[in-house]
Amino acid sequence: MFLKSFSVKKFLLIAGLLIVMGQGLWQLPELQDYLFPLKNEESILQQLNKECRRIEVDLIAFNKRLDYLKWFQAHNGPDQKISADRLFAFPFSESIRTMVPRYFWHINIRLARKTRLKVERRLLYVDALIQSIDRDIRVGPSLDGPLIPAEMAAQSSSMKQIKQFQGQCIHYNAELIELTKQLNLLEKNDYKN
Repeated sequence: MFLKSFSVKKFLLIAGLLIVMGQGLWQLPELQDYLFPLKNEESILQQLNKECRRIEVDLIAFNKRLDYLKWFQAHNGPDQKISADRLFAFPFSESIRTMVPRYFWHINIRLARKTRLKVERRLLYVDALIQSIDRDIRVGPSLDGPLIPAEMAAQSSSMKQIKQFQGQCIHYNAELIELTKQLNLLEKNDYKN
């Protein structure tokens, strides 16, 4: 009786471990790419869209921060008044600007660098996503049979979207380089007062 219960326990243990291993293998990204390439492409394209929107927002914030620093540098003097527009856009910076201008200058330079770094990281992430989806499209969904017309249309649409994202990344990178040059110029012409 003990021998039978021991072998049943072994069997259940092995079966449980095989089930856990099967579930783990099923969730592997490489297996999902192989079995469901279009579903994976769709999720990557959604992530690319989301990241591109975030990059645009960060580039706008970076540009506004640089404009604010240029304005401050052009209007430096003891009689600066608080601007309502700037107070709404940069509440902390605008409230301390008149009291401690040197600290204001350095904190805004630091915040501009931080935004630049965030955009660079997001651009690298988007580039990695584009490279991964580009590789998946070249491999194709199946080597055994012909492509179904719906799958061909989906791949064509995916290729158009990838080209669009690549073009956006080139534009974002050029804009980031230009804004970085402006930031470096502002850093060289440090606030004098």
